[in-house]
Amino acid sequence: MHLPNKFAALSLAVTDATLAGDDDLAPTAVAALITAANNPPASIGEIAAIVGLTHSATVRLIDRLEADGLLHRRRRVGREVLVEITAAGRRRADGLQDRRLAVSSSFLTGLSNEERDFLNKLVDRMLCNHEALGYDRRRLCRMCSRAYCNCCFETGLPATENASPEEENTSSEEMVTREEA
Repeated sequence: MHLPNKFAALSLAVTDATLAGDDDLAPTAVAALITAANNPPASIGEIAAIVGLTHSATVRLIDRLEADGLLHRRRRVGREVLVEITAAGRRRADGLQDRRLAVSSSFLTGLSNEERDFLNKLVDRMLCNHEALGYDRRRLCRMCSRAYCNCCFETGLPATENASPEEENTSSEEMVTREEA
């Protein structure tokens, strides 16, 4: 299996494990709930852009989340409707983010501290490269827990531009072993 395929499989495994056991919320509903928690109050247009839905689909999604007591429409600003998270929605969003972080951490358990540090630099670099291609970082970070978010978009992390095994004093033999694993 080559690296892009492995990376895609890992991404799906993390997502599947994060959403497992929460069958009553679709991934877009989870993203909308967390977006509302991270950006209070959020406009329906902002939620639509971040989640990747049309405005009308987002209105229907907000209707469902409001009926479930997780969000409520607060007020209008011009033509924009602002949405706020309820206390129940906040608890749900916090639980979803906690599970996301726990699941992600479980995938890292077999790595040494040095490997985690190096992977952290590589992931920062990959995220910066992704954003440099014109992708909306708000959409990329739609599930981020703001309490722990220090992604490359916020901090700039120039050191990751040239992250390489040599910078980490890792021999090429060690890297071959890692790639074979």
